[in-house]
Amino acid sequence: MPTPPAAPPHARAGAALAAAVGVLAAAALVVLLVLSPAGVRESADPGAPTVPYWAVLLPAAVAVPLVRLLPPRTPDLTPAVVDRPRLLVAVTAMLACAVVLPVVVAAGGLARSEGYHLAKLVLLLALPGLVVVLTRGAMHTVPARGGWRWWAPAVVLVAWTLVSQAAPWVEVPDYSGLPVELVVTAAVATALTASVGEEVFYRIWLQTRLEALLGRWGGIAVATLVFALMHVGGRQGQGPLVEVAAALVVQGSFGLTVAYLWSRYRNPWLTIAVHLVSNGFLVVVALVG
Repeated sequence: MPTPPAAPPHARAGAALAAAVGVLAAAALVVLLVLSPAGVRESADPGAPTVPYWAVLLPAAVAVPLVRLLPPRTPDLTPAVVDRPRLLVAVTAMLACAVVLPVVVAAGGLARSEGYHLAKLVLLLALPGLVVVLTRGAMHTVPARGGWRWWAPAVVLVAWTLVSQAAPWVEVPDYSGLPVELVVTAAVATALTASVGEEVFYRIWLQTRLEALLGRWGGIAVATLVFALMHVGGRQGQGPLVEVAAALVVQGSFGLTVAYLWSRYRNPWLTIAVHLVSNGFLVVVALVG
């Protein structure tokens, strides 16, 4: 009989962190319902509409159960810790990059400039990539094989797209006042630094290492929390409390979806595809339509 994989060394702490992040997200939703009952803007793009909360949460409510059910049983893909001190160094360094990024963006006023994408390239890809190289071998990942890794997340992607992007209640943003070249350039930059860069950093690099230490849900919770907080900005125009709460609910629910997708299937291509659709589907519809 094969030896069962060892439990993550900090599984209890991971369970506690997952519960705490869940309570924090619920509290954030209550704050929004009280202070911004009409809904939130999901994007900082000009012309982005205000979206009611049921429409914000519905895609995750559809996708997360589908990820769990398709297929009902999958191999245990939790990575194993090989060298705990080196793995802790890697996770600490990556979390530091995740914390520094929004501070640098806010302090430098980079949110709507080319410097924002440069900061993301440095703090989400270049420096963490160096950490990955220097701490290689600190954990052992389980190779995932089988057609289920492709058809199951593909079904989830289609279902998620139908309710989050292509549903009749989804309002297409208006870019008519902007040059087409500007919209396309911004969309390409977002695709590279957000759809690809954020998934590589938050899910493939950071979350995988957190799962090795904290277990699946602890890793998902922490990675999703820092992912959501990275998006705190000036979208809502109702003060810092609403801005933080909106990031926890909007980007947090999306982050939960792609985090669970990555944890269960370990398919980077379809994980990135979900983010690409999230950032680009309505842009294409607006430009074509």
